[in-house]
Amino acid sequence: MAIEIIPRKVAPVPFWQTILFYVLIGLLIGAILSYFILGHFERKSSATLQNLEEAIISEKTPQKITLEEEVLNCQKKIDSFALLLGQHLLSSKFFDFLQKTSHPRIWFSQVSLNPGEAIAVVSGQAETFTALGQQLQILKKEPLLKNASLSKISLGKKGEIEFTLNISFDPGFFK
Repeated sequence: MAIEIIPRKVAPVPFWQTILFYVLIGLLIGAILSYFILGHFERKSSATLQNLEEAIISEKTPQKITLEEEVLNCQKKIDSFALLLGQHLLSSKFFDFLQKTSHPRIWFSQVSLNPGEAIAVVSGQAETFTALGQQLQILKKEPLLKNASLSKISLGKKGEIEFTLNISFDPGFFK
């Protein structure tokens, strides 16, 4: 181990490190000051908010409170009614559709309608097989229908054709 008797010069700190040191010290002081300043503003705004809430409470009379409760109850009823109205299905659309798409030589005698599933089962009579075929073609050309199929067909007592149609609509048809 060698002991040096002649002291060496200490290497000078680079200029950029000195600048960086002072910038970081400034940021640290700024962060500490910001903490205390923001804490002061928070306490001040909390006090102002509490004063405003007290002013609002002091301005409320029993009449205003009951009126406010009435308005809130009416609002709840309106919201409930709007929900029910939004879920309501219009069955009458089917009858308008049936009137528009019916063949002149077809008579419908029974309708079973399920708007929730968008399905209708229609029974009726046709004068001829041609009229029944034309009725099916009219229904199949309708864009509102998903499917129209003949589920039952038979000859009646007087020679007419008795049939049952299964009709399924798009889900949004009854809305």
